[in-house]
Amino acid sequence: MRKKCPIKQQQQHSVVLLQDSRTRRLPNTDFSAAMAKSEQELPEGFRQLRTQVAGHTFEESNAEAVGLLQDAKAGCVLKPLGKPECGERELRFYESLAAAAASGDNDLALLRGHVPRFYGPLKLVVNRRERSFLRLEDLTRGMRQPCVMDVKMGKRTWDPASSPNKRKLEEAKYVLCKQKLGLCLPGFQVYLPNEEHPKETTILRHGKDYGKSLNVEGFKQTMALFFNASTSDSKSRRAGTEVLLNEVLRQLQEILAWFHRQRLLHFYASSLLICYDYSRLGNPPTSQSLLNGHRLNEDDPATWVRVRMIDFAHVYPAEQALPDENYMFGLQSLIEVVQSILHR
Repeated sequence: MRKKCPIKQQQQHSVVLLQDSRTRRLPNTDFSAAMAKSEQELPEGFRQLRTQVAGHTFEESNAEAVGLLQDAKAGCVLKPLGKPECGERELRFYESLAAAAASGDNDLALLRGHVPRFYGPLKLVVNRRERSFLRLEDLTRGMRQPCVMDVKMGKRTWDPASSPNKRKLEEAKYVLCKQKLGLCLPGFQVYLPNEEHPKETTILRHGKDYGKSLNVEGFKQTMALFFNASTSDSKSRRAGTEVLLNEVLRQLQEILAWFHRQRLLHFYASSLLICYDYSRLGNPPTSQSLLNGHRLNEDDPATWVRVRMIDFAHVYPAEQALPDENYMFGLQSLIEVVQSILHR
């Protein structure tokens, strides 16, 4: 029997990419075109994660290529472990956080609030081959119109064990933004208002090829687009965008405060995943009764805005107990970009 993740109200956790006939999809971009259109051989109850915006994906012509899966009933995302050494390192990272919480290790225990919840490893047969996955929290759970962005952090994206060739390849990627901002944009999807039909929305998706083409100004403009800061045409939506930006800043600053404090780990090729529910931008806060008699407080923007650290296949012990200046440089740049959008 398949073990379910311990998240209540599981039926609310499935991701809805196209809400109804009022949502229109823009033409495919480089990322969405790479997503396999043919049916994959997946275990019953699992499906491809429709809101995946970066990373390895399923490929129509390559049965060995496996992307993220979703267990909608349990509210989990399943991430394939990938290369043995990288997969084992990421698994050990998540397990170390759980152990830290049990032992009272304060720095690592505090980090748990800034990463997706971890529900353990799982083996599944996908495309007739047994594969290992990490079961993680679905950060878009409960979102009607999820907007998702993957931002890779740091000027340096190669780890200490990288070969000279790997270092050279990494240095050549995202050059226009990475060296000046310490940021890369592998992919995103965003709901936008339809200019011709105000009651409709469109979905814009871009992948790594788009991100590699961005200079600093283009990156800033893309961030404003992602946060609907350049398209907030109604008073209520403008107010919602201001709430969104302030909440993103709050969560980013909490992560930065953790990095200022910790001297345990250095993170390479790690990302921040920024998720928010577009449907909340133009709607006033509401509350609803739950089966247990409590009420869900939707006044709290943290219920529909989530910023989490992801991708830990290249996490290493901090050399000489030094702070992770590489990650913090990118994080500070991202905070400044969001602040500039909020205050312009």
